[in-house]
Amino acid sequence: MKINKIIACAGIALLSVSSQSCKKFFDVNDSPNNIQEAPIEQLLPSITVGVGYVGVSDLYRYSGLMAQQFTGNTTNISQTFKEYERYNINSSDVNNQWSNIYAGILADIDKLIEKSNQQNSPHYAGVGKLLKAYIFQLTVDAWGDVPYTEATKFLDNLKPKFDKGEDIYKDLVRLIDEGIADVNKTTSVLSPTKYTTIYAAKPGQDWNNTLKKQWTRFGNTLKLRLFLHYTAKDASYAATKINDLINSGAEFMQSNDDSFIMPFLSTAGRQNPNASVEGGQFKNAFFPNKTIVNMMNAKSDPRRVAYFVPFPYNSSPATYKGGNATEAASVAYSRLNTFLKGTATINTITMESDGSLRDGSITWGGDAPARLLTFAEYNFIRAEAALMLGAPGSAQTFFENGIRASMQDAGVGAGDITAYITANGTLTGTDQQKLEQIINEKYTANFGVVMEPWTDWRRTGYPALTPLPISVAVYDKIPRSLVYPQYEKNSNPNVPARADMMARVFWDVRP
Repeated sequence: MKINKIIACAGIALLSVSSQSCKKFFDVNDSPNNIQEAPIEQLLPSITVGVGYVGVSDLYRYSGLMAQQFTGNTTNISQTFKEYERYNINSSDVNNQWSNIYAGILADIDKLIEKSNQQNSPHYAGVGKLLKAYIFQLTVDAWGDVPYTEATKFLDNLKPKFDKGEDIYKDLVRLIDEGIADVNKTTSVLSPTKYTTIYAAKPGQDWNNTLKKQWTRFGNTLKLRLFLHYTAKDASYAATKINDLINSGAEFMQSNDDSFIMPFLSTAGRQNPNASVEGGQFKNAFFPNKTIVNMMNAKSDPRRVAYFVPFPYNSSPATYKGGNATEAASVAYSRLNTFLKGTATINTITMESDGSLRDGSITWGGDAPARLLTFAEYNFIRAEAALMLGAPGSAQTFFENGIRASMQDAGVGAGDITAYITANGTLTGTDQQKLEQIINEKYTANFGVVMEPWTDWRRTGYPALTPLPISVAVYDKIPRSLVYPQYEKNSNPNVPARADMMARVFWDVRP
């Protein structure tokens, strides 16, 4: 329990450099006899910063490496990400992420909801409930059964039980509904308009004309994601819930402006970790994987210029190369580019003999956002639901809209978008072949979205990923969940037994 946290990331201008969350940065060493609590206006930005960092830290790296969007197979002496790519993720590795989720974000959210209710500010409480549902969705998808009903009680319960993942999912729907109802209350003493790093008001926007709509659309879109995850386990349940939600007249994301993202800044200490690792301990350690690069190369995908740096840099026409852990350690790959690392500054371009860029040839500002749930993903959810579950709408139309939204987000011009959709944007073949097209495009659009590409592969089998061989990796299959943290196993006898990373979360029933 954080008893001395007086200042809490008050707005985006106070983003912390730490990818471990902002809590340590803002701990104040006052006497424990002079306990103070942050007001809700300061609690919320602390929470949204924490949520944003979850989207670009350990869960993001684990899932992105296993889903073959990234490779850690480089010459960096730390080799941390290479080990993760080899599925060598042990109980100690996940300690920090678990702690940041439970002792940081969720603890602050529960305090925010409690204080908001005390202060007759349901708009804040509603936002807290929506953020809580989002974080628990990621947590269940990563570990399966986790503490929920007895979580964040601290000294009142140091050994919380682990609830079933499916029970948690169903309660998250209730929590989202409560959150949506709260953000739409007509009366609230305080409303989160500016002291937040997610859905902060822009000039001309206020709570009633914009922000409550964005939070509502996010909540409903998050419910769609939750229901879609049931498809392989219980298609009838998924179809009923999705159809009922759509037919209820619920509002969903309507444009890229509604995407659930957290922006970063280009100033030191407030940058997206994708850029800051280039100048720190993990320099030359995190590159695009050949799986996604080759998929995009096969379609001459115009998003490549935003996603990757050409390799070799001076190739004409531009060519792109990814790697993976089956190869000799190297940095002879395309680097991640502006989509995940922010504004690029071209310095003096020098290359090594293998064609790789020498350090410092390009620097990135770090002002790329953490993309957590996007408008593009919403469209692919609707496309899959229409195709496989009979949900309202045209799978073809949503498929095209998902591609278009993703390309616009990546800065692709209108002509190139039209050309790509003409060549690659028509669903054809059997329903399974169409589903593969949808998930493959969603995989590309969700480049850098925490957890969801790995989740889509686990529940559908798409894209067609090839596991690393046992000569390289810890397992000869792609893992299905994370191990539980070591310190939780040391202190809590309720941690379920789990031998390895092949245990499955409740919705993962695909052979």
